[in-house]
Amino acid sequence: MIKAASRTALGEPFLFLGLSGESVTRLAAGESILITSSQLAELGLPPMVIAIHYGKTEDAILAEIKGHGVVLRQVPQGDGDA
Repeated sequence: MIKAASRTALGEPFLFLGLSGESVTRLAAGESILITSSQLAELGLPPMVIAIHYGKTEDAILAEIKGHGVVLRQVPQGDGDA
């Protein structure tokens, strides 16, 4: 996976994630991608942890993470296109 950082034309922090075919295969196999705050700091971005996870549907993703005991404070409702 490629991780790069920059700024938008308006000066906002911008994170670019490029997923390879191997990354997509791993996601489809149930392996999440975790990006740590230290990795983001190396890119000059604010500290946070990012998890990328795959599921056939949003409901499938929510059911899987809830099955692991993860409780989400807020899940934005949208059209699924981000």
